[in-house]
Amino acid sequence: MKRSIFAHATVLALVVLTSCQKTDADPQTALPPATSTGAETLGFSLEGSAWVPAGRRCGIYGCSDNKVEASSFVTNGRRELLLTAARTDGSRNESFILQLEALTGPGVYRATAVGPGATGGEAGTKIYFANSRQSLEYQSQPGTATITITKLDTVQNIVSGTFEGQLSRLGGSGAVQVSSGRFDVLYNR
Repeated sequence: MKRSIFAHATVLALVVLTSCQKTDADPQTALPPATSTGAETLGFSLEGSAWVPAGRRCGIYGCSDNKVEASSFVTNGRRELLLTAARTDGSRNESFILQLEALTGPGVYRATAVGPGATGGEAGTKIYFANSRQSLEYQSQPGTATITITKLDTVQNIVSGTFEGQLSRLGGSGAVQVSSGRFDVLYNR
């Protein structure tokens, strides 16, 4: 009798566990829509999984929601753009940077940055992604990524566009693919 109850419980548990398998949603459905209104959105597919800013970060001045931050400034007569975002939900502690040097208006810009790092201090156009919990950093190399600016409104401070590319692991071997990237932000707010 005990064996029969145990066998039925085991079969029931297996049926329940196998019938509740989670399937990954199509990354396109989880990403924000591609807009050009200053909607304060950013998202991309990383190795086939959707990535959007999420979670909260806390510091000495309190906690704040992770969201896309954008700044644009003119240095030596050239406009630069810097987008940053983070995802710290659950077991994730990830950050994203899109840096564009010499932004002149709508068009296609190719990755040019050679130096590694997330500081944004080195010159060039790049896409950078880091997973701090796993001590992994990835960055585009010259010619391996494109950023397409679809709108630049310097009166309303709106910039929107798309991006994609292959990011090489810094300090190691391997790469990750970023695709279907899009952003629509208000800069210097």
